[in-house]
Amino acid sequence: MFQPEFSLPVALPLRFFRTAPIWLALVALLAFGLDESDWQQRFSPAMLALTHLLMLGFVGNIMIGALLQVSAVLAGVKATNPVFWGQLLWLALQGGAALLAAGLWHMQPIWLQAAAVILFTSLGGLALWLLIALWRSGVATPLRWAIVGLGLTALSGVLLVSLLSTGWPAIALNDLLRAHIALGSIAWVVGLIIAVAFTVVPMFLVAPAWPSRLNCYLSLALLATVLAAALDARLLMLLALPVLSWLLALLKLLRHSQRRADPARYLWGWGGFNLLLVTVLIPWMDQWSSLLSTPSQAPIMLAAYFLFAGVLPIITAMLAKIIPFLLWMDFRLKIKSGGGLRHMGQLFPERWLKKLAYLCFSMGISFFPLYLLAFKSIPIILIIYAVALSYCIESALSIQNKAKILQS
Repeated sequence: MFQPEFSLPVALPLRFFRTAPIWLALVALLAFGLDESDWQQRFSPAMLALTHLLMLGFVGNIMIGALLQVSAVLAGVKATNPVFWGQLLWLALQGGAALLAAGLWHMQPIWLQAAAVILFTSLGGLALWLLIALWRSGVATPLRWAIVGLGLTALSGVLLVSLLSTGWPAIALNDLLRAHIALGSIAWVVGLIIAVAFTVVPMFLVAPAWPSRLNCYLSLALLATVLAAALDARLLMLLALPVLSWLLALLKLLRHSQRRADPARYLWGWGGFNLLLVTVLIPWMDQWSSLLSTPSQAPIMLAAYFLFAGVLPIITAMLAKIIPFLLWMDFRLKIKSGGGLRHMGQLFPERWLKKLAYLCFSMGISFFPLYLLAFKSIPIILIIYAVALSYCIESALSIQNKAKILQS
C-alpha cells in the first residue's frame, strides 16, 4: 500500500540521487586514461576499479536512494532519526566505494580490507535492518528479496577480499566470483528494478496493476534462480526465465498505459529488453566470444551493455518520476493550497526526459560498434549523460526552491 505520510525527508534520498552523476562523470574521466589493453581485460586493476565505481558510486547511490524511499512509503519502514542515519550511510557508501576503487587500481590489500569492512558494515547492516523492519511491519513486499540480494552481495564481496588477501575461506575463486557478480547484478540490481516497477509503472504511467501472482512470487523466483546459478554455472541459462516473465508482463502494461507519449514508457521497454538479452547471452559467452578477435573482450562487453543499455534506461525513467514526485510532495506538505507548482511536470518536464532518453538509446544502439572500433568515444557519451542528468536533478530542485520562496 502506498503511504505518502511515511515518506522520508526529501533531502535524504536526494543526497544519493545527486551524488550518482558525479561518480559517473568521474568514471568517464578516468576511463580516458585507460590503455587499449585495459579495455580488453576484465581483471585489469583499472577495469576492476572502474566497474566497482560504476556499480557502487553511480548505480549504487541511485538504488540505495530508491530503496530507502520505497521502503518508507510502501511499508512505513524508516529509522527514528532518518537524517542522521541517512547521512552516515551516504558517507559510508561514498568512502567505501572510493577506497575499494583505489585498492583495486593500486592492488593494495589494506585498502581493500578497509573498504570491505566499511561496505559490509553499512550495506550489510542496512539490509539486515530493513529485513527485520519489513518482517515486523507484516507487509509482504517483493522488496525483501532484493534486500536479501543486497545483503548477500555485500557478504560475497567481503569474502572475496578475504580470500584474495588471506586465503580464507577455502572456496574456489571462480565460484565465489561468479556468485558475487550474479548476486550484485541480478539479485540486487535487477531484483530492485523489478520490485520498484511493481509500484512505479502503474502509478506514474497510468497502467493496469501487475498480475497478483507475479507480484507475489517473481522476485523470490529471481533470487532462487540466482542462488542456483551461483552454486552451479550450468544453471546460468535459467536466469532468463524470471526476467522473460517480468518483461512480457511489463510490455503488456506499457501497451495499455494511458501515457503513450511518455518517454519513460519506451525507456522501461528498451531497458527491459536489453536486460533479457544479457541474461540470454551469459550462458553462451564462451561460444560467441570466439567470434571476436580478442575473446577476452566478451565479459567486458556484456557487463557494460548490461549497465548502459539495460540498467541505465530504466533508472533514468525511475529518476524522472521519483525525483519530481518527491519534490512536489514535499512542496505540497508545506504549501497546502495554491502555489506555483500545480503538477509534477513543472519540476521535470518531459522534454528533459526525452533528451536523456535519446542519450540512453544512442548508447545502447551504438555500444557494441563503439566498443570494438572507437572505445575512446564511450567516456564522452557518459560525461554528456552525467552532466545532463545532474542538470535535470539540480534544476528540479531549484524550481521547487523558487516556488517555496514565492509562497513564503
